[in-house]
Amino acid sequence: MKPNIAIFGIMLSAFVLTSSRASAGISVSIEPSNTLVNVGDTFMVDILADITSVDAIVGWGMDLSFDSLILSHNALTDVVIGPLFNAVPALDGDGLAGLLPFAPPPVTGVSGDDVLLATLTFEATQAGTTSLLGGFTIGDLTEGFVQLGGGQVDVAFNNATVQVIPAPTSAVLGFIGVAVVAITRRRPA
Repeated sequence: MKPNIAIFGIMLSAFVLTSSRASAGISVSIEPSNTLVNVGDTFMVDILADITSVDAIVGWGMDLSFDSLILSHNALTDVVIGPLFNAVPALDGDGLAGLLPFAPPPVTGVSGDDVLLATLTFEATQAGTTSLLGGFTIGDLTEGFVQLGGGQVDVAFNNATVQVIPAPTSAVLGFIGVAVVAITRRRPA
Protein backbone atom coordinates (compact mmCIF):
# COMPACT_ATOMS: atom_id res chain seq x y z
CA MET A 1 0.00 0.00 0.00
CA LYS A 2 2.80 2.43 0.83
CA PRO A 3 4.54 1.99 -2.59
CA ASN A 4 1.29 3.13 -4.27
CA ILE A 5 1.26 6.29 -2.15
CA ALA A 6 4.89 6.98 -3.11
CA ILE A 7 4.13 6.48 -6.82
CA PHE A 8 1.08 8.75 -6.53
CA GLY A 9 3.25 11.42 -4.83
CA ILE A 10 5.86 11.21 -7.61
CA MET A 11 3.15 11.43 -10.30
CA LEU A 12 1.53 14.42 -8.56
CA SER A 13 4.90 16.17 -8.27
CA ALA A 14 5.61 15.58 -11.96
CA PHE A 15 2.17 16.93 -12.88
CA VAL A 16 2.66 20.07 -10.77
CA LEU A 17 6.11 20.69 -12.26
CA THR A 18 4.96 20.24 -15.87
CA SER A 19 1.83 22.29 -15.22
CA SER A 20 3.83 25.21 -13.90
CA ARG A 21 6.08 25.10 -16.97
CA ALA A 22 3.08 24.97 -19.30
CA SER A 23 1.57 28.03 -17.67
CA ALA A 24 4.65 30.15 -18.44
CA GLY A 25 3.95 33.01 -20.80
CA ILE A 26 3.34 36.71 -20.95
CA SER A 27 0.60 38.55 -19.11
CA VAL A 28 -0.56 41.71 -20.93
CA SER A 29 -2.68 44.21 -18.99
CA ILE A 30 -4.90 46.87 -20.54
CA GLU A 31 -4.88 49.73 -18.00
CA PRO A 32 -7.00 52.86 -18.60
CA SER A 33 -6.10 55.97 -16.59
CA ASN A 34 -9.82 56.29 -15.76
CA THR A 35 -12.58 53.72 -15.95
CA LEU A 36 -15.36 56.30 -15.52
CA VAL A 37 -15.21 59.26 -17.93
CA ASN A 38 -17.55 61.98 -19.20
CA VAL A 39 -18.57 62.35 -22.82
CA GLY A 40 -15.99 64.64 -24.43
CA ASP A 41 -13.14 63.69 -22.06
CA THR A 42 -9.86 62.24 -23.27
CA PHE A 43 -8.00 59.59 -21.33
CA MET A 44 -4.95 57.36 -21.70
CA VAL A 45 -4.68 53.58 -21.84
CA ASP A 46 -1.37 51.87 -21.07
CA ILE A 47 -0.65 48.39 -22.39
CA LEU A 48 1.77 46.72 -19.97
CA ALA A 49 3.37 43.28 -20.08
CA ASP A 50 4.84 41.04 -17.41
CA ILE A 51 7.54 39.04 -19.22
CA THR A 52 9.72 36.43 -17.51
CA SER A 53 13.38 36.24 -18.55
CA VAL A 54 12.68 32.81 -20.09
CA ASP A 55 10.03 34.43 -22.31
CA ALA A 56 12.08 37.54 -23.24
CA ILE A 57 10.85 39.07 -26.53
CA VAL A 58 12.37 41.04 -29.39
CA GLY A 59 9.11 42.14 -30.96
CA TRP A 60 5.37 42.23 -30.45
CA GLY A 61 2.12 43.08 -32.20
CA MET A 62 -1.50 42.86 -31.10
CA ASP A 63 -5.03 44.20 -31.49
CA LEU A 64 -7.13 46.24 -29.07
CA SER A 65 -10.89 45.98 -29.63
CA PHE A 66 -13.43 48.49 -28.28
CA ASP A 67 -16.82 49.96 -29.21
CA SER A 68 -16.01 52.71 -31.73
CA LEU A 69 -19.40 54.35 -31.11
CA ILE A 70 -18.41 55.01 -27.49
CA LEU A 71 -14.68 55.72 -27.89
CA SER A 72 -12.74 57.48 -30.62
CA HIS A 73 -9.06 56.93 -31.38
CA ASN A 74 -6.73 57.68 -34.30
CA ALA A 75 -4.16 54.92 -34.85
CA LEU A 76 -1.79 57.32 -36.64
CA THR A 77 -1.63 59.99 -33.92
CA ASP A 78 -2.99 58.43 -30.74
CA VAL A 79 -0.58 55.48 -30.32
CA VAL A 80 2.86 55.86 -28.73
CA ILE A 81 4.99 52.72 -28.64
CA GLY A 82 6.90 52.12 -25.36
CA PRO A 83 10.50 53.32 -25.01
CA LEU A 84 12.11 49.87 -25.32
CA PHE A 85 10.72 49.29 -28.82
CA ASN A 86 10.60 51.02 -32.19
CA ALA A 87 7.19 51.39 -33.83
CA VAL A 88 6.74 49.17 -36.87
CA PRO A 89 3.89 49.17 -39.40
CA ALA A 90 1.05 46.84 -38.50
CA LEU A 91 -0.78 45.18 -41.40
CA ASP A 92 -4.16 46.10 -39.93
CA GLY A 93 -3.17 49.77 -39.51
CA ASP A 94 -3.80 49.99 -35.76
CA GLY A 95 -0.19 50.93 -34.93
CA LEU A 96 0.12 48.31 -32.18
CA ALA A 97 3.46 46.70 -33.06
CA GLY A 98 6.99 47.18 -31.75
CA LEU A 99 10.43 45.80 -32.47
CA LEU A 100 13.69 46.08 -30.53
CA PRO A 101 16.04 48.67 -32.01
CA PHE A 102 18.92 47.25 -34.06
CA ALA A 103 21.92 46.46 -31.86
CA PRO A 104 25.17 44.57 -32.41
CA PRO A 105 25.33 41.03 -30.98
CA PRO A 106 24.75 39.72 -28.45
CA VAL A 107 21.09 40.73 -28.66
CA THR A 108 18.94 39.93 -25.64
CA GLY A 109 15.21 40.21 -25.45
CA VAL A 110 13.08 42.40 -23.23
CA SER A 111 11.77 41.02 -19.94
CA GLY A 112 10.50 42.41 -16.66
CA ASP A 113 7.37 43.49 -14.84
CA ASP A 114 5.12 46.24 -16.20
CA VAL A 115 7.04 46.63 -19.47
CA LEU A 116 5.31 49.49 -21.31
CA LEU A 117 4.34 48.28 -24.78
CA ALA A 118 2.23 51.27 -25.81
CA THR A 119 0.13 54.19 -24.59
CA LEU A 120 -3.06 55.08 -26.46
CA THR A 121 -5.19 58.21 -26.22
CA PHE A 122 -8.97 57.88 -26.47
CA GLU A 123 -11.82 60.37 -26.56
CA ALA A 124 -15.19 59.46 -25.03
CA THR A 125 -17.75 60.26 -27.74
CA GLN A 126 -21.00 58.73 -26.50
CA ALA A 127 -22.44 57.46 -23.22
CA GLY A 128 -22.19 53.71 -22.67
CA THR A 129 -19.90 50.96 -21.47
CA THR A 130 -17.22 49.30 -23.56
CA SER A 131 -14.60 46.65 -22.98
CA LEU A 132 -11.00 47.12 -24.03
CA LEU A 133 -10.02 43.67 -25.28
CA GLY A 134 -6.50 42.61 -26.24
CA GLY A 135 -6.09 39.92 -28.87
CA PHE A 136 -4.64 38.79 -32.19
CA THR A 137 -5.95 38.63 -35.75
CA ILE A 138 -5.56 35.14 -37.21
CA GLY A 139 -3.20 35.24 -40.18
CA ASP A 140 -1.68 38.64 -39.33
CA LEU A 141 2.05 37.91 -39.28
CA THR A 142 2.81 41.21 -37.49
CA GLU A 143 0.94 40.06 -34.39
CA GLY A 144 2.18 37.93 -31.53
CA PHE A 145 5.04 38.11 -29.04
CA VAL A 146 8.26 36.90 -30.68
CA GLN A 147 11.46 35.62 -29.08
CA LEU A 148 14.97 36.02 -30.53
CA GLY A 149 14.89 32.64 -32.31
CA GLY A 150 11.53 33.45 -33.90
CA GLY A 151 9.37 31.44 -31.51
CA GLN A 152 6.05 32.81 -30.27
CA VAL A 153 5.23 33.13 -26.56
CA ASP A 154 1.78 32.36 -25.13
CA VAL A 155 -0.06 35.50 -24.01
CA ALA A 156 -2.88 36.02 -21.51
CA PHE A 157 -4.75 39.34 -21.70
CA ASN A 158 -6.09 41.16 -18.64
CA ASN A 159 -8.78 43.30 -20.23
CA ALA A 160 -10.52 46.41 -18.92
CA THR A 161 -13.90 48.13 -19.06
CA VAL A 162 -14.60 51.85 -19.43
CA GLN A 163 -17.92 53.51 -18.63
CA VAL A 164 -18.72 56.79 -20.37
CA ILE A 165 -21.37 58.99 -18.74
CA PRO A 166 -23.04 62.13 -20.08
CA ALA A 167 -21.17 65.30 -19.16
CA PRO A 168 -23.02 67.64 -16.81
CA THR A 169 -24.69 70.39 -18.83
CA SER A 170 -24.08 74.06 -18.13
CA ALA A 171 -27.74 74.41 -17.06
CA VAL A 172 -27.28 71.79 -14.34
CA LEU A 173 -24.05 73.42 -13.17
CA GLY A 174 -25.81 76.83 -13.16
CA PHE A 175 -28.67 75.41 -11.07
CA ILE A 176 -26.19 74.00 -8.55
CA GLY A 177 -24.47 77.39 -8.32
CA VAL A 178 -27.79 79.20 -7.73
CA ALA A 179 -28.77 76.62 -5.09
CA VAL A 180 -25.47 77.11 -3.23
CA VAL A 181 -25.91 80.89 -3.27
CA ALA A 182 -29.51 80.60 -2.03
CA ILE A 183 -28.54 78.27 0.80
CA THR A 184 -25.69 80.50 1.97
CA ARG A 185 -27.93 83.62 1.89
CA ARG A 186 -30.57 82.02 4.14
CA ARG A 187 -28.12 81.37 6.93
CA PRO A 188 -28.54 83.79 9.82
CA ALA A 189 -25.58 86.06 10.35
